[in-house]
Amino acid sequence: MTIVFLAKDFSRFSALVDRLRREQDVELLPVSTGAAALAQLKGKRLDVVIVDEQLDDMSGIDFVKAFVAINPLANTAIVGSRSEEDFHEITEGLGVLMQLPPHPGAADAEALLAVLAKISGLMAPTITKVS
Repeated sequence: MTIVFLAKDFSRFSALVDRLRREQDVELLPVSTGAAALAQLKGKRLDVVIVDEQLDDMSGIDFVKAFVAINPLANTAIVGSRSEEDFHEITEGLGVLMQLPPHPGAADAEALLAVLAKISGLMAPTITKVS
């Protein structure tokens, strides 16, 4: 599983990262600016990109809008503190999985992993046994 963290301050993600590292076959890739991420991640197969609410060079929402245009099948989660209604309104149509709190912890990692497992279960091919 490839997880990209896009933030200007990675220290806020330590509890989330610690929990995600306990998963098998997890590759964590830190990227510090939106422009660098857009260049590095174009067309790359990723499981999820976790984007901070504000980056050095753009907002998290602006990054996701640009990212969807170059990698439309990648899953994203945005760190922020918007109300559920505001978050839904702003991210509608962008395919954002969820909003993570400003200081995400182990429980937030569990919630993210559960959403990713659900998605991969939906994407897994089904085998029908023919009698």
